Amino acid sequence: MSANLANRGASADGLRLLDQAEAFVDPADRGMLLHQRAFSFWQSSRLADAMHWFEAAEPLLAEHGPDYMYAALFHNRALLWRDLGELRKALASIQRAVEILGRLDIPANLAKSMHLEAMIWLDLGEVPKALLTFDEVREQYRRFAPELETFIDASRADALSYVGLFRQATERWTEVIVAYRVAGDLRSAAMSEFWRAVAAFEDPQSETAELWAKQAMDSLYEQGNEPMAFLARLLLLQGRFDSGQAGPDFAEKVQRMCDALGQRGWTMRLEQARILAARAKIKAGDLEGLDEVLGGETSGPGYDALAESVARYLARAELALARRLDPMPELRAGLDLLDEYRMTFGSVEFQAGVSALGLQLSSKGLTHTTNHGSPADMLRWAERSRAQALRIPPVKSSGNPEAREALGRLRQARQELWDLQVEGREAAEALARVSRLEAEIRDYDRARPGPGEQAERISPEAIHDLAASRDTVVVNLFEVGGNVRAVLVGGDGIRHVELMPLDDAAEAGSRLGADLDALRRTFHHPERLRQSVEGSMRRNAAALAEGVLDPLLGYIGNRQVVVVPHSKLAWVPWPLLPPLRGRPLTVSPSAEAWWRAVHRPAGTGPVLIAAGPGLARAGDEIEAVAKLYPEAIRVVAEESDPETVLKALDGASVAHLAAHGHHEADNVLFSRLDFGLGPLNAYELLGLDQPPTHVVLSACDLGRSTVEVGNETLGFTAALLHAGTSTVVSSLAKVPDAMAADMMLEYHRRCAAGASPAEALAAVGEQRPWHPFVAFGA
Repeated sequence: MSANLANRGASADGLRLLDQAEAFVDPADRGMLLHQRAFSFWQSSRLADAMHWFEAAEPLLAEHGPDYMYAALFHNRALLWRDLGELRKALASIQRAVEILGRLDIPANLAKSMHLEAMIWLDLGEVPKALLTFDEVREQYRRFAPELETFIDASRADALSYVGLFRQATERWTEVIVAYRVAGDLRSAAMSEFWRAVAAFEDPQSETAELWAKQAMDSLYEQGNEPMAFLARLLLLQGRFDSGQAGPDFAEKVQRMCDALGQRGWTMRLEQARILAARAKIKAGDLEGLDEVLGGETSGPGYDALAESVARYLARAELALARRLDPMPELRAGLDLLDEYRMTFGSVEFQAGVSALGLQLSSKGLTHTTNHGSPADMLRWAERSRAQALRIPPVKSSGNPEAREALGRLRQARQELWDLQVEGREAAEALARVSRLEAEIRDYDRARPGPGEQAERISPEAIHDLAASRDTVVVNLFEVGGNVRAVLVGGDGIRHVELMPLDDAAEAGSRLGADLDALRRTFHHPERLRQSVEGSMRRNAAALAEGVLDPLLGYIGNRQVVVVPHSKLAWVPWPLLPPLRGRPLTVSPSAEAWWRAVHRPAGTGPVLIAAGPGLARAGDEIEAVAKLYPEAIRVVAEESDPETVLKALDGASVAHLAAHGHHEADNVLFSRLDFGLGPLNAYELLGLDQPPTHVVLSACDLGRSTVEVGNETLGFTAALLHAGTSTVVSSLAKVPDAMAADMMLEYHRRCAAGASPAEALAAVGEQRPWHPFVAFGA
């Protein structure tokens, strides 16, 4: 009964019951009672008391047992060590519990201890290792303790936060909270409310995060969990600091909370709170004594140590600025730390998400170099703020037999779903099966360890020299002070130009993209409607060109252009802007990525030309394109197998794929092309040993990308670039079959005659001013 009361958030009532029970307990069973008392103190975050009673219980349980309770002692003391930040002691304790339980026939308890061991590996920064164990434990829970599966979902939410995927984490925490409340586990629900608020503040979803933090604080206070309630209060204070609402006594408020936590023996997030107090003092101009506060180095491994280090580097940079010193060494050191962390992950999603952990560092560095540095410094720092995942060689996890089998089952499930939808039959069960299989494959991918290496950085001078040698200008767009900025290379020196407000540019780009989608729907509608949409496109294209491109034209001259867009301008159809119409143009995720793509050796393998079903002109299109490339491999729609296409892609010099495309904004690795025997997913492209040099996607939408919270882009086109393809031509919108077929045939004629992809697309697009195709990469 005491244990149940503690789970319902009434630890004080549970402890009173234990006091009553002590008068009746058999001496041989007293170890169990003391263990329960220790556990109840731990649940209410009275950590010193908990440690005392665990130590008192250990010799009694060692002598009298029972063995399962002796194992539980090590399990629960591992929880305590974890809260105290003593991760190595926690790991040793839980491994002792696993060892004891391995000799007992209690599979549910063994699974729980394996789960906690995986959580500690997660804390230690071994995210892929932890995720693999979570999968194993989930299967054990389903067999022996299905009511515990929610705890695995909570652990996965933790893992998502550890790699910067905060929005996905908040979604999973919300589901977990509901499950805990339904099960009556109010303590776990309150703790999850706190972590959901943490992820929301990091996302950032400021208003929502504040509501969630208040809800968590109230729940924790109600349950008597004062230290965690203090942490929820600190979250609210941090939100106010980040939004510029900190009052004159803010630092004192935070310091009092830190002192209260320290007096209770609490360590979780405590050092980060002390750093927040120091940052508040810096902002208020009170710099005395801060060298001592910020001078220490973070000790210990794991995500909390990483987060503390990043916060410390940020605070040191702010202190340097307050003293009119150079902040850049501190900012660089923080981002270097994240580079090392990023390389430990094999998942492209995780690699991209890690960038979110350094947003404040990169933003502060970019602002400082813009205000005080040279244009070359600005470019160097802008390159630290985007496309960091592209510097890491892909881990070819999709080639694993288990992953291949799961992909095969996914194709069958998608085909079944498609058939049901075409026939107008109930498809909810088939859709759920597709979602389950995608989640299984995604979880497998996320558990892959990283390669531990990354590409060398390219200097601004090297990028400038390469651009100049190719009669090209690289336009690098970023934001400082609310305005779009451009650093230009390839012309007369490296130059910086301040442009229009970013929000205005993003709005114009968004309207232009919406117009482009609307135009696709008006091809069979009255001419007046089509003319109205085209008029809107002209206005939005002109507005964006006036604010972003016109000030650059004197530098650009008649040269070719490479645009490296800000993440908020990632979907802009740049070839539609009047100054760029008919001009060879490439869009690249970063200047360094463009440099590497240009230097990548061209493939010499056969050309692949493949079609999928459901496109009226696809058969004629691939026949016509195939005539331009002798010895080309052809895959017709009726026989199109994604496995065959994937095999032919490996080593191809050029690939032309005419098929229906789908960009999955919320599940980017499953953006796909439809072939006769199922889809080809973006995820599979990362397994190519030698990706094609030049890929043409004669399909809808696959030029689109999802911008993750770390300002990294993911999608089908991005997956090809990450795999090592130099150039991808794809569409940002829906495109009529006839337009795609006619454009792509003329495009390939020009490429076969020696034109570069950018030159060929510019020539083809000049007579089709509202086409949605863009050349990405180089």
